[in-house]
Amino acid sequence: MDFGQRSPHLNSMLKLQNMIDYAVAGEEMGFDKFWLGEHHMPKPTLTYNNPTNLVPVLAGYTKTMSIGTAGTLLCIHNPYHIASSYKFFNSVFPNRIELGFANGMPYQAISMHSTGKKNEDAFYEFEKKVNETVSLLRNEEEYFKNEGIVLPPYKGLLPELWTLGSSENSFRRALNLGTNLCIWTSREFKSEQKERLDVFRQRFFELHGRHPQIRSVVIGICHPSRRKSLQIARAQNDDEKMPYGDVQSFYDFIQQYRSFFDLHDFMFFNGILDPRYRMQGVEKLKQLLS
Repeated sequence: MDFGQRSPHLNSMLKLQNMIDYAVAGEEMGFDKFWLGEHHMPKPTLTYNNPTNLVPVLAGYTKTMSIGTAGTLLCIHNPYHIASSYKFFNSVFPNRIELGFANGMPYQAISMHSTGKKNEDAFYEFEKKVNETVSLLRNEEEYFKNEGIVLPPYKGLLPELWTLGSSENSFRRALNLGTNLCIWTSREFKSEQKERLDVFRQRFFELHGRHPQIRSVVIGICHPSRRKSLQIARAQNDDEKMPYGDVQSFYDFIQQYRSFFDLHDFMFFNGILDPRYRMQGVEKLKQLLS
């Protein structure tokens, strides 16, 4: 997983190139998915803001890896455009495109320029827009017959849909819409959290007649050396914001988390901003997991 954040000494073009290199290297190491977050921040060295622009670029640079969003801030987007774009992308790159929905409060200026509405008003339209996006993708014939709406290519391949978040609203949304679920890991192992996931699995199967895909996101500052990871965390002022440690500690946590919550699929976000050190931790972690 990548949010486009890199060391401040790199300009935006170098950061963008590093993101492409990072995805290609990840595929070569054996990772099968690459997700992009969406962030609109007042930073002139921002790598990108809307991942929709980058999804087909990365899909073109890679061969088999799935490219997705974690997630699309649908409150500031048009459902028709999002549904149309991601259906088109997944038809060009068959079954390699994933669309994740995330709810977040945008900056006021971003909301006004993208929707013409205040950020609070745009924020509260998220549920409506998610429902409309999913409906446009899944009810192709109905929209064509009743409204003359076509999302080319007609009868094309639909992207894999994901609800992102660990809140009750996220669980409810995934159940109601029948999307996959991606949760954020915590360092706590509570029986009530496991029971909550078990109940979700059971209710999902009852509603949709299939088992849900559940993915977990592991976040942290990961380096082969624990000492170096601490130095990096302190230099980035992240030592109190996210977990840090050596590769072995992250490997142990992932295996423990998998076993306790009965999960297999996960995404990994390395919070190191320097591309050199970031790659070292990810490469070593993949070797252990293999």
